[in-house]
Amino acid sequence: MRRFFWLPRQASRDAAPVRPLARVWVFVVAAGAGAAALGWGDMVVVVMFVGTVQALLDDVVKGVRHRWPAFVAALSAGWSADRLFRAVVSAPTDPDWAEWADWPGLACGSLAAFATFVAITRLPAGLPRA
Repeated sequence: MRRFFWLPRQASRDAAPVRPLARVWVFVVAAGAGAAALGWGDMVVVVMFVGTVQALLDDVVKGVRHRWPAFVAALSAGWSADRLFRAVVSAPTDPDWAEWADWPGLACGSLAAFATFVAITRLPAGLPRA
């Protein structure tokens, strides 16, 4: 449990890899689209949110650079992008498309979360000392 929160000082802390997170994003978007196509309206949110959080937590456990600030900022950016998308784009009025109402916002939100996480983990490790 202690290693989860505090890594030893000599532990290497690399940036989060982009390709695995991009693959997870494509999978999460496809799984969310599949859930929406099958008519599982509430499961779209669960599948996409759990997939995104699990992928980010996997990198946090591996010990990437700036892991906790990146995790918190990524979830905040993803939630904000989802809310902004839902505020800008109106929900479909056709009941046949009602299952798809959550999917575009969640796709944008998960992309924003992954992009924010990768960007923050790529910041320099520390300030140069004089």
